[in-house]
Amino acid sequence: MSDIVCSIARTLDAIGERWTPLILRDLFVGLTRFEDLRRDLGIASNVLAARLETLRAHGIVETRAYQSNPVRHEYLLTDRGRDLYPVLTMLIAWGDTWLAGPEGPPAVVVHDECGKATAGVVVCRECGAPMSADNVRFHQGPGGHRGPGTMLVGDRMAPTVS
Repeated sequence: MSDIVCSIARTLDAIGERWTPLILRDLFVGLTRFEDLRRDLGIASNVLAARLETLRAHGIVETRAYQSNPVRHEYLLTDRGRDLYPVLTMLIAWGDTWLAGPEGPPAVVVHDECGKATAGVVVCRECGAPMSADNVRFHQGPGGHRGPGTMLVGDRMAPTVS
């Protein structure tokens, strides 16, 4: 997908494989060791290794040795990885709203500063107002052009804003 001129496609190249969002969730919760991640998720070792390598190659995680004989590494989120937090919180919020079931959400996000349970929201970084599909428009950006995966969508976007 990386040949598609689209930030969503590029992001999916980095984090769109099966298991990757759950690996990121576990890293955010504080699991950092390979075996802990494998046991928590019930994932095959080769699949986990491949997903962690993709995250490392994209600069989302870095490794740090915590044991020397044999060498074992833990996986830590980089700044780029921590910047994925809003993406995961929005997935959680959507899942809690539409898929949680009668028991309610399986986990609750609590804001350290106020101590309240909360959920992800999307707001305009310029004015702070809530954003939704009903109050935004897409405009072609400076890097946008027609190509694989964007042959028609560009025609639906408003002209570039200067």
